[in-house]
Amino acid sequence: MTEVKTKFEFIKYERKGADGGALWLTLSNPPMKNALNDPMQLELIEALEQIRYDNTIRVIVLTGDEEGDAFCSGGDISLLNKMNNYEGYDYAYQRGNHIQFLLTYMEKPVIAAVNGYCLAGGLELALCADYIYAADNAVFGLMEINLGVLAGWGGMTRLPRRIPVNRAKEMIYTAEMIDADEALKINLVNKVFAKADLITAVEKTVKAILSKPPLAVRAAKTVINDGISCGSIQAAQTIERGMNMWLGNTEDFKEGTTAFLEKRKPVFKGR
Repeated sequence: MTEVKTKFEFIKYERKGADGGALWLTLSNPPMKNALNDPMQLELIEALEQIRYDNTIRVIVLTGDEEGDAFCSGGDISLLNKMNNYEGYDYAYQRGNHIQFLLTYMEKPVIAAVNGYCLAGGLELALCADYIYAADNAVFGLMEINLGVLAGWGGMTRLPRRIPVNRAKEMIYTAEMIDADEALKINLVNKVFAKADLITAVEKTVKAILSKPPLAVRAAKTVINDGISCGSIQAAQTIERGMNMWLGNTEDFKEGTTAFLEKRKPVFKGR
């Protein structure tokens, strides 16, 4: 069995919750407000790759080290300044797209717990999460246009799909930064909490997820992600039916229905 790496320079790796089922990945680069410098990007890819098929990890929380007063303030501008076209393509495609793919399509719910600045590449990371919980001090924005480029890690495509298109255009064209209340108003985030209550709130929703049957949670993410990309509702519902046929043969389905009839709490095993 391959040894799992849990010690990184710019990422904190911590298992929490029942049976360690939740993995908290904390971006930790306080001097740069948790900006995605070169080694942090590589560490994030390494961490996500090694947990991709680890079914003992059932939910991921992505957050920022509070010492940095930020979730993630974006990329390392000094690094971007030195790039040529070839290096820039590698940065955006080989790294950015790979991180997006891992966060979006691994069969684990991903929650972004946003404290402080969530700008540029930081907002692009948060947009890959299944949903965002924000502290009341959170600030959001895609700032890349100020540098003469556009967001290249999915921000240009994900933000207009998360919020009204005209509002996304307004934010992108002007590099507008919005506070947590505005982010809630336009449905960029699910909920806003006092800064001191954010982690407790995230732990509560993590506990709720961990109490559910593991296979059904994994299936739900797959059905939703694949369904919304289908060209027709009929195709999406075919995916839904197929997944339910598979779940109907699992031990967890039998346990869930039996426990309901016996009026007891179910014990799910992920089988």
